Amino acid sequence: GSMAAVLGLDYAAVETLCAAAREGDEVLVPANDNAPGQVVVSGSAEAVRRAVMIAREHGARKAVELNVSGAFHSPLMESAARALADELDGLEVTTARIPVVSNFDAEPVRDPTGIRARLLAQLTAPVRWVACVETLRGMGAREFLEPGPGAVLTRLLKRIDRGLEGRAVGEPADVEEVPAT
Repeated sequence: GSMAAVLGLDYAAVETLCAAAREGDEVLVPANDNAPGQVVVSGSAEAVRRAVMIAREHGARKAVELNVSGAFHSPLMESAARALADELDGLEVTTARIPVVSNFDAEPVRDPTGIRARLLAQLTAPVRWVACVETLRGMGAREFLEPGPGAVLTRLLKRIDRGLEGRAVGEPADVEEVPAT
């Protein structure tokens, strides 16, 4: 499988694009609702290529195939979800002290059963980043830290709501610079 970023269309328009690009039993679905006007599609390699080719005809400003190793956040990840389920069965998951907002349903969860279920669901379901940010904003969050390499989510945050503050913390020194609150 493969993935492509589609720029300039909303989620519903990308769903229509996916339906137009699929042939036969191919899989092609919106996989990441990253920001207004930026949705990533995921699915069968040929369907993704076809979507990139016809995206402008559907009103997209641009569509670019991504350099990825799979069709993440799509039904094509079902075998990975089964393998992850087996691994999660062997791990202790405790009640979260701080609610975890899942990218599967953009809802806060604390209980171990809910956390496990959402970890599995995120492999085959779209990432609802816009809805996650909106949920967190509704819970009172105004400052966001992005752990790990890069600052993709920090940049997307500004496209969702310019009033929110984001900061990438990819190195230990970056974490040390974050003020304690």
